Amino acid sequence: MKRFLAIKVFLWFWLTVISTLAIMVSVSFLQPDVLASKDISPPMLKNLFHMKKSLNRHIERMPDKSLEEVLTHRRHGKRTKLYLKHSDPDKSLISTPELNQFDLTLLNFAVGEEPKVINTEKYRAYGPVSMHVKQNNYQLFMILDNREGDLFLKVKLMPRWMKLTILLFASLVLSYWFAMGLLKPIKQLQQAAAKLAQGELSARAQVDNKRRDELGQLGKDFDIMASQLETQVLSQKRLLADISHELRSPLTRLQMATGIAAGKVSGDLDSYMQRIEKESHLLDHMLSDILQLSRLESGSSCVELQPICIAELLEPIISDAQFESQQLNKQLYCGELPEISLVGDAVLLNRAIENIIRNALKYATTKVTIQCNVVDEKFILQVADDGEGVSDEMLDKLCIPFYRASQSRTPHIDQKGGFGLGLAIAQHAIKVHHGHIHFKNNQGLDVTLSIPLTQQNDLQQ
Repeated sequence: MKRFLAIKVFLWFWLTVISTLAIMVSVSFLQPDVLASKDISPPMLKNLFHMKKSLNRHIERMPDKSLEEVLTHRRHGKRTKLYLKHSDPDKSLISTPELNQFDLTLLNFAVGEEPKVINTEKYRAYGPVSMHVKQNNYQLFMILDNREGDLFLKVKLMPRWMKLTILLFASLVLSYWFAMGLLKPIKQLQQAAAKLAQGELSARAQVDNKRRDELGQLGKDFDIMASQLETQVLSQKRLLADISHELRSPLTRLQMATGIAAGKVSGDLDSYMQRIEKESHLLDHMLSDILQLSRLESGSSCVELQPICIAELLEPIISDAQFESQQLNKQLYCGELPEISLVGDAVLLNRAIENIIRNALKYATTKVTIQCNVVDEKFILQVADDGEGVSDEMLDKLCIPFYRASQSRTPHIDQKGGFGLGLAIAQHAIKVHHGHIHFKNNQGLDVTLSIPLTQQNDLQQ
């Protein structure tokens, strides 16, 4: 029979209840003889005082009889037994020899107290009531056989704190055990979903195959979904990379043919040939970006780690950016470059940082500010422009390939690049260095990237 989750919860609830009772009964057998007292009911108190008066009358009527003889010959019924307790144990009296099998010393604590009901494992006592008989002081108890089963009586006589402790301990342990068994596959699903959302397509929930309930089936369905998603995404990326690669050859031939034709035409045709050449170079640049992004996403890009001086890495990039900013009539401000080395791939880092700075120059209104710092063994680069920025809900989408936050960010025909690939390439180049890239609006758009100075042995390939 298939074990549905609802049935498991139902059965576990009753297992917890039964186990708690079993533990409580087991502990009750380990404890010594115990007793419990409670207030006596008015009818029983009345019977107790009536028994005292009856004894006093019989003693007055039979002055020549000893107190023991009065108790022995007194008809008190089949279940009622009397116990006269004296401060001297040798002078204590019982109405029937059957009381010798009971541990009456358990009643010592009640001497001098108000009458109450005292439950023990073997008998139930009512009393005491003080009596003065023949110059002796006694405490009168009425004794009845305890008809309750020993099993439940032991549990009933346990102290409240002990019963409460067992109840809490057993329920907490069993409930925790059940909760962990229930939450483990949910946690596995949550962790796998989080990894999948971060782009780790190989993430799987790996819920125990022996589970036959809804959570086990959910884990299997999730893994099937993740496998299909990974296959489709990888197929799409491979198709895009293959198409881009195949287009390079005819594009190269087109550029060669255009160059040859440009030398043989004149007049109005020359402007058209220049436009064809410009568009072919633009297309070639886009294909290069697509291939670079595909290699980074697939992990096939070769990463060559070596110590790199941050200042030496940034100086040529800043120099080119200064020249470009002058052509655009914009200002580029750069702080001091740190003379500290980091371990990384110079080509990838150069491409990533250049894409970020050129993107800022493209959309800045008048100026771009660059700040470099080293904090907690990490290289921090902040690039801020004074442009219009983007809406807050678009910040997390800026690194999606071919994504543009608005039509205003669509490149003009004479601009090189601008296909929505620069930031995507930068993000993946930073990611293979175990770094992070963060976007926020502050007057314009602020881009902050963080890269560890040293790389782990498991650097992504």
